[in-house]
Amino acid sequence: MEGITLRTTVNEILERFPEAVSLLSQLGLDTCCGGAEPLEEAAKAAGRDPREVWEALRSLLREEAR
Repeated sequence: MEGITLRTTVNEILERFPEAVSLLSQLGLDTCCGGAEPLEEAAKAAGRDPREVWEALRSLLREEAR
């Protein structure tokens, strides 16, 4: 998850971590057309707290790394 911040675009995250598509989609983030938005903006557009989305993503990627 190194180098990923709330300013990283959804597309960049999915490029590096394609396994995150399901989680982000479940959280209501646009993983297609809106993928050019930073994670923070995509979370807000989905009505989600950006920090909660960030923590869910971190948790998923930690699990995947095991």
